[in-house]
Amino acid sequence: MTRPKRSTRIKKTRVNTADMLASQIMPASQAARKDFELCDVANHTDADQRHMQRSGAKQTIRRKTHIQILAARKVITLEQAPILQWYADQHEAGFGTVGCTANYGGAGGGGFGSHDLLARYGEQQIARDNYHFARKAIPPHCRAMFERVVLGALPLARADASGRFQRIGPAFRQAVGHLEDAIGHLVPR
Repeated sequence: MTRPKRSTRIKKTRVNTADMLASQIMPASQAARKDFELCDVANHTDADQRHMQRSGAKQTIRRKTHIQILAARKVITLEQAPILQWYADQHEAGFGTVGCTANYGGAGGGGFGSHDLLARYGEQQIARDNYHFARKAIPPHCRAMFERVVLGALPLARADASGRFQRIGPAFRQAVGHLEDAIGHLVPR
């Protein structure tokens, strides 16, 4: 009886090109985070265009957003990521933007980050209304924790290391499910 011959082929390990590029252009401590993705070269300035011509680079890297990291770590699904990104974008557009600076008469309200004053322009008010509508869908006992995670105040690295995220995981998933049911039809995917 003869044994089948074993293949001596060595499998190549697949290297993530974003991680490889990060290790080339960043310090090792930053490149070790491995939360980068490839994107096209911006080409906004003449210097960018000259550098692209000299180096021949067509792509560069950028950090993944907080929501993309949640999806990559399988905390949320890829279908839920646009919904959470929409929620974060509405909060940012409604409360994190600086209002109109040409209003020297003082009419209207809402300075930087104001949550209770009048919006300075229509798009800001629409974003606030969208945010408040979506926020009502989240159960009250999950709201504070959900916003700490989604709006980026709770870094995931610290949450993973301390084990704290495992305890808030089911409540977070419940909040995401409620949000998905309430505004899933509003968000383009």
